[in-house]
Amino acid sequence: MTVDRQKSRLLIATILISTLLVGCKGNIFTAKTEAAEGEPPLIANVAVMKAERQAVTLFDELQGRVVAFRTAEIRPQVSGIITERLFKQGEMTANNKALFQINKEPFVIDINEKEASLAQAKVNLEQTQRKYSRLQALDKTSSVSKQAFEEAEFNYKKAAANVMQNAATLEQSKLNFKYATIRAPISGIIEQALVTEGTLVNKGDAQALAIIKQIDKVYIDVRQPASKLPTLRKLVAKGDATNQKGLGVNIMLSNDGADDIMGKIVFSGISVDVNTGDLIVRILADNQQQTLLPGMYVRTEVPRRSLNAFMLPQQAIQRASNGDAYVVVITSTNQAEKRTVTLAGIRDHQYVVSEGIKSGDAVIIEGHENVMPGAQINASQWQSDAQAA
Repeated sequence: MTVDRQKSRLLIATILISTLLVGCKGNIFTAKTEAAEGEPPLIANVAVMKAERQAVTLFDELQGRVVAFRTAEIRPQVSGIITERLFKQGEMTANNKALFQINKEPFVIDINEKEASLAQAKVNLEQTQRKYSRLQALDKTSSVSKQAFEEAEFNYKKAAANVMQNAATLEQSKLNFKYATIRAPISGIIEQALVTEGTLVNKGDAQALAIIKQIDKVYIDVRQPASKLPTLRKLVAKGDATNQKGLGVNIMLSNDGADDIMGKIVFSGISVDVNTGDLIVRILADNQQQTLLPGMYVRTEVPRRSLNAFMLPQQAIQRASNGDAYVVVITSTNQAEKRTVTLAGIRDHQYVVSEGIKSGDAVIIEGHENVMPGAQINASQWQSDAQAA
């Protein structure tokens, strides 16, 4: 009996302790649940930009070689000894400026000889003219033979022709004297002299005396695949239709663009290399500051395509696991929506989006990592670094 009572008391105590424990656990869960339900909702802060469709021109960045606008090889037009060089090598020279002097003395002597010959011819003409005039008067009265009259007429005409011939020869000698001073045919930079004083030069020499290159404007030759020719034709034609002579090309001389030069493609400067089949595009650029020198290689941006598209900062574009590009747009109900987009290229460090969004869409630029299921969107206007500054 005593043992049974003890077992009964132990069973009752166990039941009471279990009941108390269950009651305590229920109160803790309830408290935690109430605390969770009391937490503030999750907010996603994002920066957005309103998408606007605009006209965009895409460019190919190509390397080009600078070529002088005009090149003139200085050659002698008469033979003689170079007595003086009249320019500084590497300086800017003007059109018609004296560059070399050939010994003048032989040309002076030649002019004197030709002047003497002309004077003699004129005296002979005067003599034959008087005789012809006398016989012409006698011929009217038949007082002179026909043969004598015709001979006098012939000698007069021959003497007149001789005067003309000697006069032309004198002019040639004077021209040779003028050519003894070799002058610049164009304005430009004159390079090093290829002959020195004391050199005998001859008309028709294969070697030039010096070379002048006009660089106040220059050509830049770039190469492209010949398949680009139809596109360039259309772009150049479109430029002409808008009263623009040629198609604008940016010549990049610095990373920040401060020293860039604007050139233009003239369609007459587009040709195909017969050896490689590449398309050679010739760009004309002003070079008043002589920044571009012949032989230099420069980077150029040649127009490739014109279209109406959206331009978005690079951080707006996200990539899916399969590599597809997409953006996140805030809908009218303040929900984040993923949109797959088509990228046409990059312009001014921004992506050019041709398809996938429409004008007026609020595209998330920054804060993608804050967008989570159930989060409340808090959108603000995105500002670039330049705008923020």
